[in-house]
Amino acid sequence: MKKVSRIVYRLICVCCFPLALISCASGMNDTILARSDDLDKRPEWVSEDQVFKIEDGMVYMLGTHEMPVAGKRISTGYRIAENNAKAGLSSAIEQRLNFIFQNAEEGDTMGTDQARFIGGETSKLVASSIRPANRYWEKVVTVVDAEGTQDLIYRIFVRVSMPEADFKKAIQEAIKRNSGKQGISEDFAKKVDAHWEQMSE
Repeated sequence: MKKVSRIVYRLICVCCFPLALISCASGMNDTILARSDDLDKRPEWVSEDQVFKIEDGMVYMLGTHEMPVAGKRISTGYRIAENNAKAGLSSAIEQRLNFIFQNAEEGDTMGTDQARFIGGETSKLVASSIRPANRYWEKVVTVVDAEGTQDLIYRIFVRVSMPEADFKKAIQEAIKRNSGKQGISEDFAKKVDAHWEQMSE
């Protein structure tokens, strides 16, 4: 009788475990099975709501990457996430310069094209100064459709950093090099300097 009870118990566990995963994942979209360094929660620096940040004299940019667990190496994911962070820096610069353009009374000559141009130029100039600052991964069971189909993936985060002084200098240099081009005036670097605090918002 005890043997039969054990068999029934095991069958219940085997059947219910996947259902538990589905129910947890469907509510939260995923179930975290493991974290790097055996952490019990995400580090504070992993904030998908604030991927770009200027703090304590440093500029930080967060990059992410998801990939299947099977046949993949964490080191590959780290490399891709780091590249995504570097690529995202251009967009972060562009968004903030757009805001500065709109508030510096530059006039109709400034706009999104100029912001995109300076963002790209700045990214080229800061490439050698960017360094990986933090790394973190999660092994996740994620539900991918309404039928409850599951995938086992790594969700990877890498934060890169560089000195704020180098970052600021690169933006000013990008503007200086391209003064007169793309409708960028010679004194715009001064206006960026005057509105610098808006870059960190």
